Amino acid sequence: MVKQVVAVVLSAALMTGGCASAGGARTAQDPAAPPVNRGVMADYAQRIPAGTKVRVERTAGGTLRGTLIRASAEAVTVQRNTRVPEAPVEIPIATVTRLTLDQGSSVGKNVAIGVASGVGATFGVLLLLAAIFSD
Repeated sequence: MVKQVVAVVLSAALMTGGCASAGGARTAQDPAAPPVNRGVMADYAQRIPAGTKVRVERTAGGTLRGTLIRASAEAVTVQRNTRVPEAPVEIPIATVTRLTLDQGSSVGKNVAIGVASGVGATFGVLLLLAAIFSD
């Protein structure tokens, strides 16, 4: 009888609980960007080869993803990743808070993670059901 109660409680917990639920309290993020040394940022930007996929975060809070075309001590020029061709965007170094290489995401890896999660959850529920009805 105890096994059945534990199995039912665990089944209910798996079906109702969610780590990333849509509701609940949200934490406020501080919009203030940390101070950035322009000289260091310009030096780093100039060391990145042209044609590299980059992600540029700006002090205004926006993020721009694209291909680095040119980098100088004053500005970074990026061709945005869009379906419709756009003119390259020149971003002053003074407004750049972070410049990182954009690795992108692997669709195959994301699909594999989803499939593995689904299979794991299915086996977990089946094991709990087997524990419930084994007596």
